[in-house]
Amino acid sequence: MLEDSLDDPDSNVIHYKPLSVREVLKDMKNACELAVHLGYLSVLFDDEQLSEGLQSLEKRIDSLSYQLWMSAALSARDVEDAEKIVGLIKLGSVIDEISDAAADLGKLVEMGLSGHPSLKRVFQRIERRFSKVQVSKGSILSGKTIEDLELNTTIGVDIIALKKGGSWISDPQGSEILSEGDILLARGTPSGLSKLHEMAEGQLRLITVPQPSGYATLDRIEDLLVELIDTTDMMLDLAYTALIYNNRDIAREILALEEAVDAWHLELELESLRLPIGPGEERKILGLIRLGLICELISDAAASIADLTVRGFESHEILQAAIEEAEDTVTKISISGDGALAGKTIHEAQLIEKLGLNILAIRKRGVWLYAPGEDVTMDGGDELIACGTRSSVEILESMAGESEKD
Repeated sequence: MLEDSLDDPDSNVIHYKPLSVREVLKDMKNACELAVHLGYLSVLFDDEQLSEGLQSLEKRIDSLSYQLWMSAALSARDVEDAEKIVGLIKLGSVIDEISDAAADLGKLVEMGLSGHPSLKRVFQRIERRFSKVQVSKGSILSGKTIEDLELNTTIGVDIIALKKGGSWISDPQGSEILSEGDILLARGTPSGLSKLHEMAEGQLRLITVPQPSGYATLDRIEDLLVELIDTTDMMLDLAYTALIYNNRDIAREILALEEAVDAWHLELELESLRLPIGPGEERKILGLIRLGLICELISDAAASIADLTVRGFESHEILQAAIEEAEDTVTKISISGDGALAGKTIHEAQLIEKLGLNILAIRKRGVWLYAPGEDVTMDGGDELIACGTRSSVEILESMAGESEKD
């Protein structure tokens, strides 16, 4: 983390610091992904304290983006360098835009726009869900560090934030020791989160919300929001993949998905306007529309990253290293015919449930299948794109028997 080297985040004055471009870019990517997760969590739990922390995180990313621009500009020595650096500067700008969108999620809470029950139901349906648990007396979590528990590679769960003594710790370190009474905000698969609740021995609360009121329009709005969140999440991961592997086919698919997101967002706005609005419900309905708008902004950012690849800008080696060394990274692998994955379905290999990986796409006989179901079989010669923590990605590459990085 580079925050000790940065200017006061509450100050508007930015001074140049001799920082590594790779480290700044990596830190920006990590902070941006954390900001998006905290944004969704603040809406899900209607938590103003989380949303306030999100604004500080946004300021930090703003400071990092200025440092990136200055460092990148100083490193250009000729035309060839300038062409390579375009990607670094563009990616920094896009990450800054995504963090702004994440901060807007927190503002939904601050402005009282996060109270519609549909928002809670939407977050129960997205592929990677969130949950909130409290460490109870006698829990096997108590007294152990986050690193020792290895939750990500055993049950596919990430700890996004930790509350100790009334204060939230965002992106807690692996050395952080869990204690009785601590509150954990986690992200993972439904089964993994269920196991985390069992390990904590005593649920703080399960997320329960009123069922739909019977309006078909409301059901459609929830469907659209789930599609928007899942699709934009996938688009970002695919955009990073296209960039570091210089894959124009994937980049063009992202641009096509961006058009689909625009259409879904328009439909969401129209359906929201058709809802019967009772006294005092205007702000709740506005929250649904705003969430859709934020998703569209994130999809636009993913399309901007993909556009670099489509236009022929090759990714700088610094950029590749920053993405690969980030807390969450992407990989594109070829499945060896005699590897551990060959002949198994995604479910049988437990890539999602155990390793917490997000399987973005699989290429079979030259055709890409995006967001494949868990019943899809992986055969020798197939290509797989996945996103997850570095440790999970390394395990996947070992199981596949062959990585494009080899």
